[in-house]
Amino acid sequence: MNRILALGLCLAAIGLGWFAYTRVSPQPAVAASTAPLTPKVENSKIYLVPLGGFPNEQITPLVEYYHRKFNLDIEVLQDVSIDNSVLDPQRQQLIAERLIDNMRAALPAQANDPRAILIGLTSQDVYPASQGWRFAFGWRQGSTRSAVVSTARMTLHFPGEPLDLDPSDTRVRKVVTKDIGLLYYGLPQSTNPKSVLYNQIMGIEELDAVGEDF
Repeated sequence: MNRILALGLCLAAIGLGWFAYTRVSPQPAVAASTAPLTPKVENSKIYLVPLGGFPNEQITPLVEYYHRKFNLDIEVLQDVSIDNSVLDPQRQQLIAERLIDNMRAALPAQANDPRAILIGLTSQDVYPASQGWRFAFGWRQGSTRSAVVSTARMTLHFPGEPLDLDPSDTRVRKVVTKDIGLLYYGLPQSTNPKSVLYNQIMGIEELDAVGEDF
C-alpha cells in the first residue's frame, strides 16, 4: 500500500513539475534578424536618374530620406531624355522594358558597372509589355540591376480615401525602397502585406497598406 501511495505521489510531483515548466519556462522564440543590412555586392552604389524631365525637387527629398534611414549616399545623375521608341502610341504609355533599355543606353558607364544600381523616375504612365498589365508603379530587372518608377498614378485615390489627402510622396518612397531592398540589399520579396517588399501590390490600396520597412 505504501509503495502504491509513494508511486502516486511521485507521478503527481512529475505532473506538477511539467505543468510549472510549461507555464514559466521560456518558449523558443523565432529569432529576429538583427544583422545589419549590407549590400548584395560589396561597394555597390545607387544612382537615381530623372527621366524625361522628372523634377529634381522630387528627387532631393528621396536622397535625404535614404541618407537618414539607411545611411546611403545616393547620387543623382543627369536627366535622360526618353526616346520616341519607348512610347506605345496606341496606349499612350511608356513600355517599361524599353524605358530601362533607354536609360541604360544613355548611361553606359553605370550600366556596365556591376556595382551600380540604376533607378529611373518618370512622371509618365508605364506598363510592362511582357506582362500585359494595364499599368505599373514601377518595373525592375534584377539581371541588369536596374529599375524604373512611375509617379503617374500616385496621386489617384481609391474609393473611401479622403480626397484632400496627398500621399504621393510616401507612395514614391515605398516603390523606390522596394527597389533598393531587392536590387541593392538582395532581399527577397515578401508575402507579408505590411512589408514594403510585399509581392502583391496591384493598386493604390495595396501600396498604401504596406509599410516603409523591410
